[in-house]
Amino acid sequence: MDHSNGTVLVTGPTSGIGREIARQLNAGGFDLVLACRDQEAGERVAAELRQDRPGAAIRVMRVDVSSADGIRQLGSALRREAIPLDALVNNAGMHAAQRRCTPTGVELTFATNVLGYFLLSLELRDRLETAVAIRGQARIVNVASTFATTPDLEDLQFESRPFVGKEAYSQSKACNRMLTRALARRLEGSGVTVNSMAPGLIQTALFRETKPFTRLMVRMAGFFFGRTVEEGADTAVWLTTSGDVKGRSGGFYSKRQEVVCAFAHEPREERLWTLCESLASREP
Repeated sequence: MDHSNGTVLVTGPTSGIGREIARQLNAGGFDLVLACRDQEAGERVAAELRQDRPGAAIRVMRVDVSSADGIRQLGSALRREAIPLDALVNNAGMHAAQRRCTPTGVELTFATNVLGYFLLSLELRDRLETAVAIRGQARIVNVASTFATTPDLEDLQFESRPFVGKEAYSQSKACNRMLTRALARRLEGSGVTVNSMAPGLIQTALFRETKPFTRLMVRMAGFFFGRTVEEGADTAVWLTTSGDVKGRSGGFYSKRQEVVCAFAHEPREERLWTLCESLASREP
């Protein structure tokens, strides 16, 4: 991609993989929109990035990706400032130990990790298509995971079964892959592509709410099989910027290689899309 004045919006950029994605994109010469819940933390990251690249154009914009209203406000702000987006990196995510819900009654892990990606991609589609008119392409990259399990489409929110944090999280990551394929079908011919990726096992604060024993197991697994945060961010940055994947859409990638997605099933993907539309309609 042409780096001159290209703008990428990254969600969850204040820590972990999101912060490293922002750092690598900044080093590559991209302008950034850091979309985060904690404005002060976002400003600190922006200041660090400007030290790395003096004169870098970096905006910090507040958004809670579990809130449809917050996502709409972000979209309105980007339109007011007439900011075209060359790429959107959906990275913000969470892992909860206990079942909690948004004010509209959507289970929080699903609202953040799945509906957040879904709604933000739709809300910012016009900003991405504006970039297509300028440069001929735009991209969406969804940070998913290999730690994923088949979602229960009859009980996505754990209303009829006991809530288990790791199951809610792994289900959400499968949903990210499925919705990527469903969105790719809807974006065909628009110039906007969408792909998902797995960063691998990274030692971040994502699992801070888990039980001590679980955190210990994650740390041990990370010691033997984990990747650095730089390695984890690499494929997301590559999908955002590389000419190698120009025009490719609907894929799932790990270590810069497209891999077969175990959850690829068009009828189930379309069912999930419909369920997300229904849940999104709960918002005022």
